[in-house]
Amino acid sequence: MRSARTVLFAALLILATSGIWPGAAASASAAPQPKKEGAPPAERPRRPKIMISTPQSGVVAVPLGGEFEVDEADSVLSGLPRTYQALVRRFGTMSPADSMGEGAYRWADAAFAAGKFDDASKGYLDFARRYPRNLKVNDALSATLLIKEARDFEDQPLLLYARGRAFRAVGKPDSAVAVLTAAAQRYPGAKVRHHVHLMLAEIERSRGDHAAALRWAVAGADTTGKNRLAPFALRIAAESSIDLGEPPQKALAYYKEILERYPRSPVTPEARSRSLEIRKRMPQ
Repeated sequence: MRSARTVLFAALLILATSGIWPGAAASASAAPQPKKEGAPPAERPRRPKIMISTPQSGVVAVPLGGEFEVDEADSVLSGLPRTYQALVRRFGTMSPADSMGEGAYRWADAAFAAGKFDDASKGYLDFARRYPRNLKVNDALSATLLIKEARDFEDQPLLLYARGRAFRAVGKPDSAVAVLTAAAQRYPGAKVRHHVHLMLAEIERSRGDHAAALRWAVAGADTTGKNRLAPFALRIAAESSIDLGEPPQKALAYYKEILERYPRSPVTPEARSRSLEIRKRMPQ
């Protein structure tokens, strides 16, 4: 009898140690695994960021995608006024989508270039509503506002501007300059004139004609009336003046006008840093 019990006990011991016994398998799987020597700790994946410019706090980096971590929320929101906090939290839970809706944007652009401004305005607004995360939403809203404001002279100046912009987009700067120059000469008082002057300044500077770029930039920097493009034109004027080798005081004057008249403009931080660089190089 004792020998039978001994054999039974031995059989149970063999089952338990071999892993066939169910309890042994569970306990084996639950056993802690030894850590590998030299294995680096898992790093949290980095998230892309966007830059938000605020009047009080300057430029703030906001992470994209996922919820804010506690330390990120403290560091980002502590320096923002209350009116910007909702915007920051909204972008913090969104992921970038810079390609969704490209076809809708191109359709609105084609209507704009063809002079179908009512259709273009509807297309831009529909694009902005349906694809609010697309990187071209700002351009679409700006075009909508321009269409609303610049319908004088039976749309002729706006049509010339639209054609010039279309030529520039397909890599035909000569044709763009010809059309835009005609718009500036025929309709000097048109409401779209600041856009025409700024685009001419940008094209001429990209082609290396800094004298022409400076001339058009100064015209586009007209501060009379509501000229939203003035700080951008002043920046080109300052850069073109430097490229022409003019005295640094002229470029400083353009930058100073940006700093004094447009303290909340997106180009103001650059104007401030460029002014400091120029002053450091000037003889004392």
